[in-house]
Amino acid sequence: MLKVNNVSFYYLKNKLVLDDVTFDVKEGECVILLGPNGVGKTTLLSLLLGNNKPKAGYISYNDIDVKELKAKEKASYISYVPQLIAGNDLTVYDTVLLGRLPYYKIYPTREDIKLTNEYLSQFGLEELRDKQTNQISGGERQIVSLVRGLIQQSKLLIFDEPTNNLDINAQLRVLDIIKKEKKNNKSFLVSMHDINQALEIGDRFIFMKNGKIFAICNKNEIKEAIIDEVYNVKSHINKTEKGEFITYEK
Repeated sequence: MLKVNNVSFYYLKNKLVLDDVTFDVKEGECVILLGPNGVGKTTLLSLLLGNNKPKAGYISYNDIDVKELKAKEKASYISYVPQLIAGNDLTVYDTVLLGRLPYYKIYPTREDIKLTNEYLSQFGLEELRDKQTNQISGGERQIVSLVRGLIQQSKLLIFDEPTNNLDINAQLRVLDIIKKEKKNNKSFLVSMHDINQALEIGDRFIFMKNGKIFAICNKNEIKEAIIDEVYNVKSHINKTEKGEFITYEK
């Protein structure tokens, strides 16, 4: 589905932000981008969305270079859920409906309206539908943003820190939605800080350091040495009957 091939990028010519990055995301897979701030994750997401162009290498969706995709085509391949949408005067209903914008011309179709109502019901947003997004909590806005991304019905969803700055209840809701949508064969690329949360939803994990990919591994291949090197900490992988969790010390 998504292929990132030997991608490099810089803002200043003598300072690479991304250096020869290569990976893919397969259909129905959740891939997690991990690494401390400043390693190039946000820049990489910007390239995947077509906001910037690689200085070297290329990015493709189903073997079509992202640069060749028209807006409507791109919308069918990829949707983006930012860290946290700002509240505004739009209602929850209208915000979710915006996810269908790539598919209608001037006015939404009956199908777009039908889907919006179905998604509001499916994700427990009916009671909020007429509230403006500046009248609801940050956690509720994040769910609205997530649903807006899902209703776009693209093949791949890109999330930038989807649980950042949310309370525990909202974090659990977001993670639960991702886990359920994986069963519907949705593909995800998720940038995260919390490795323990990443372990709950991820199939493969990309550890980045200094603009490069340090390691790509499955869940059972994650080693303390990888975490220690990437994050400059001393980590401990603790095994329990319910799975693994990671603790840290300096």
